Amino acid sequence: SIVTMHSSKGLEWPIVIPINSMTKLRSKDQFLYRRQDDSVHFGILGFDNPDYDAVKQAEADEQRRERVRLWYVALTRARDLLLLPLQSERSQDDWLSLLALDLASLPKLDASIFTGSPATPVAIAANAQDLATWQAEATGIAAGERRITWRQPSRHEQAIGETVAEFLVFAGPDAVADQQPDVDRPLIQGGRERGLALHKLLEEILTGETPEAQDALQARAAELLAQIGVADNADPADGPSSVEMAASTLRGLELPEIVALRPRLRSEVPVYGSKVDGMTMELTSGVADAVAIAVDGKIDAVIDWKSDVDPDPALVELYRGQVRDYLAATKGPRGLIVFLTLGRVEKVAPNP
Repeated sequence: SIVTMHSSKGLEWPIVIPINSMTKLRSKDQFLYRRQDDSVHFGILGFDNPDYDAVKQAEADEQRRERVRLWYVALTRARDLLLLPLQSERSQDDWLSLLALDLASLPKLDASIFTGSPATPVAIAANAQDLATWQAEATGIAAGERRITWRQPSRHEQAIGETVAEFLVFAGPDAVADQQPDVDRPLIQGGRERGLALHKLLEEILTGETPEAQDALQARAAELLAQIGVADNADPADGPSSVEMAASTLRGLELPEIVALRPRLRSEVPVYGSKVDGMTMELTSGVADAVAIAVDGKIDAVIDWKSDVDPDPALVELYRGQVRDYLAATKGPRGLIVFLTLGRVEKVAPNP
């Protein structure tokens, strides 16, 4: 075994030979730290601060004591024989200079005192492997290697920016009849921060931390926005608004599909799953926004809260794939994508 002095502590061998004892000692003295007053000392442009020399000497003394302790560890690891090399070439500041071992007075090793049968040489067979054999073996190893792929359904949301609903600009006289603005739905400025706060509000309602009331939710939403450094806007078209967020939260909870599951909902549930397909193992990990627990303890629904203002069909399909991953991992029979801002529910069935 070749080990360092540090890692040899607590171990023992029949024979120990310290090597590299002629290695020159090295010290880091550019920046020095004094523990007594928690101060740092260094020089600038060749000029040292007044305490630098004293701190440097104290650091050198402490380092020397530590190195002597390391030597003690090294020299006490041998059970039967400690063999110290007698160096013919040395410097004044090598590792051996830390000790006064007086190597010249120690008896030299007499190898003749060791008896025993000579080692039997091991016959080495010729390597007859050619390139074709090597390639065939490499192919076999690759074919027998199990590959692991990870699916983390919630991760993709970090790269998705929410859209902002805006009235379209009418280009021609006929366009007005075809593109009437939705005057029943106010303009709302979406964003990642608004989505985080909405998820937190729903989590706290399901855990009982925040009352399910407009005033309480508005106050908590304002507090959450302040904590993440986002302004609370009076007009939701200008940015996140605690008033609008409280209303969206209540709107989502009042949907019939959620009301039916509400007594059995549990929020922020870690989800793990695995699937083996031949030599490929697919591992799924994530956190479901909410799940409904059946009487037998199994998950019978996975809920995914969404704060999108105006999601396009491609984004909705992406969300469906995310929920399908959770259903596959939990063996749940159904999933619900709840668009809080729109008051809309998308039902998701698991993959066949």
